[in-house]
Amino acid sequence: MLAWVTLGCASAQSDDAGATPASSPAAPQPVERVALSPTEARRAAELESAFPDDSIVRIGDGDDRAIGVYRPSIDERALGVVVVVLGSSTSPDSVGDSTRLRRALPRDRWSTLTVALPDVPNEVLPPRQHDKFVEGAAAQPEPAQPPPAQPRPAADAARAPMPARVKARLDAAVKAAREKASKVVVLGEDAAGAWIAWAQNQGLGADAIVAIDTARGTPTIDGKSPKDVLGALTTPALLLMQTPHQWSVDDRLGAHVDLRKLPPGDPAGVRLERRINGWLKRRFDSRG
Repeated sequence: MLAWVTLGCASAQSDDAGATPASSPAAPQPVERVALSPTEARRAAELESAFPDDSIVRIGDGDDRAIGVYRPSIDERALGVVVVVLGSSTSPDSVGDSTRLRRALPRDRWSTLTVALPDVPNEVLPPRQHDKFVEGAAAQPEPAQPPPAQPRPAADAARAPMPARVKARLDAAVKAAREKASKVVVLGEDAAGAWIAWAQNQGLGADAIVAIDTARGTPTIDGKSPKDVLGALTTPALLLMQTPHQWSVDDRLGAHVDLRKLPPGDPAGVRLERRINGWLKRRFDSRG
């Protein structure tokens, strides 16, 4: 939430100001500024104002706290909760396969809890996060541009906080989902699919995962490619791919990983929903 910092009248009325001769020109009024705030804090505030209170789920602690958006199954006999993991800086109401599924799966006896991956460290803040000035006040000089980021040495990259933050975020989301249902599935699209597969190998504890259009070679996480982490999975996983994405039915994947290719084109909509729902039903619906 934005922190308002008023550099104001209190400083103008300090002891030093009292020593100014009466004939001196009045000092310029101080500028009211909006302090820079992390984009995630702003996004949390936006979600809290956009969704009803009973949809908001607060997860995590300290600097890793975040907001999730919950949508219950329309059937009281829900099979479980699907944690829909969005990419960094993505909103639950943005356009994409994952955000459509967060609304569609509750029709198929799955509640959804939608969370976003943490923002990338040192990400450039969007324009609306820049300082704001009181109308009529003297303009302040533009801050000096930071030097271009230098590539991290391999040792520094290994110590980067992103994997730990992602694991903490996903752990908190699965814990919150488990409080609502006994079965928890984690679903991610593109790079998010790689992150959830990696986290599952690190002890995330989901009952199953679904990855949509996850590339074979990127992103590399802790020195491992998506192919590496999917090859090491020991829990049920569905990998849904459009062609071409370099994946082959001959790729060595975990024994419980089902690779399903979809025809070219946007897989969003009923076709993708049916494929995922059918796979989940075969594993979790005892009546199926």
